[in-house]
Amino acid sequence: MDEGVLDAYVRSLVRSAEYRGKFINYVELKALVQRFRRLNPDADPQAIDWVGVWDERLEHAELLEAFRRNYPMYRWADEAVSEEEFREDRRRSLERIVRELDEDSLRELSQLIMEELGETPQATAQEARREATTLVVQKTPAQEVPTISLRVLSRYPILPEAKQFLRAFEVEEVDGYAEAVKTRVLESIERGEKGVLPRKDPVEDLVTYALSRVLCLAVREPWLLRRWALAEASRMERYLHIEEEGLRRFLLRRILNAEEAGEAERRRAGDDSYRYKLSVPEYLKISRGLDSPEWMLVNRTVAGGYVYLTVPEAIRLFRQKAYQILSSVEDAPRVDVRQLPPRLQDAAMDVVRELVMLRSAYDEPAATPAPGEWPPCMAAIRARVAEAGHKELFSLAAFMINRGYSKEEVLSVLAERPDYNERVARYQVEHIAGERGSRTRYRPPSCSTMRTYGLCVEGGSLCPKNIRNPLDYRQAK
Repeated sequence: MDEGVLDAYVRSLVRSAEYRGKFINYVELKALVQRFRRLNPDADPQAIDWVGVWDERLEHAELLEAFRRNYPMYRWADEAVSEEEFREDRRRSLERIVRELDEDSLRELSQLIMEELGETPQATAQEARREATTLVVQKTPAQEVPTISLRVLSRYPILPEAKQFLRAFEVEEVDGYAEAVKTRVLESIERGEKGVLPRKDPVEDLVTYALSRVLCLAVREPWLLRRWALAEASRMERYLHIEEEGLRRFLLRRILNAEEAGEAERRRAGDDSYRYKLSVPEYLKISRGLDSPEWMLVNRTVAGGYVYLTVPEAIRLFRQKAYQILSSVEDAPRVDVRQLPPRLQDAAMDVVRELVMLRSAYDEPAATPAPGEWPPCMAAIRARVAEAGHKELFSLAAFMINRGYSKEEVLSVLAERPDYNERVARYQVEHIAGERGSRTRYRPPSCSTMRTYGLCVEGGSLCPKNIRNPLDYRQAK
């Protein structure tokens, strides 16, 4: 693969990523592909699913680790180090980890070391109290399940054990966390898919997570709850990429209901990279809202009632399941701002003021069609734009652009989505408007294509006869 072919290949990957709703830095991806070719001269770069594994939120080192985990048969690191260098580097890494541990984790580590050395320490009264309050998941005969530490709960607070831990707190008792809660909610608004940042204290991490949900429910702004849920789910996804394999396997089984695919199953599926499987009904329920072509059931490997998944795919579905759990209001309590402690009330009002400022940042109000003005299919997409998929968003944006709406008006509609990223959305809208790329102004799909997509309302019976495109609706009517 010479330089010209490589350049064309990387650009095709970037375009493919845009189609899936991902943003990939061309320079960074090209450097990574070149690195792969240098370290694996006999391997074909096209054997790697660059777009599938790529995650723009990961740092370069984390990105390399993600590719290494998914393709361990290839080299991703530079020249090998000597045994002495490896041991010294491992020692330094262990020292750094130990320095970052909290007091409880250090005690657990000390106990494990003593058990490994064959020593049995006498439990002090303080240790006994700590052990009495430690949350442990019991081992099952079939599989060994890891202990759920406080640090794990702070990373994955949707675990049932986290709710058990948080029941020990009353809302009035944690009013002092109000400022930290406000910071966490505003952080979720700002960062979205990049995920909220981790907190040093796992207790504070758990408490502020729970209270931030309470605050979002109290404000009663659906977009805020969805944006917060996206940020929290994205943080869990990022952690899961770098977790130890045993813990990751446990979490995927516990939250996603994903089962491990055995070696014989992987052979039958024809791809050794499939490590997990999910029942078809469960897959359809969780993948709802993931509209990229690779998530459509017809594009999946299905056998014996299961959909087979690679590790990155299973982690992405984990995020989607977490998002569905956190954004749901079916089982959520009804919270009134006036019922909150004074500091949390102030925090809620600060968040409301931030939302008002965000809404006023747009010059044009969000377009809301009058009854009968838009074709039923576009009005339906507009009504559910917050949860719409890629095909729906493209159709809506193309329809609005061709109907004379400004780019700002289109962006104000897309801003209702929890995963809204102005830079990416503006690029895509300008591309549809013919101001970027091939300079082609895109029209919405034809009526027949909308029917194929399942986006036509009541089979077109509500539209005038013989129209071929949603743009014809007004004229024909």
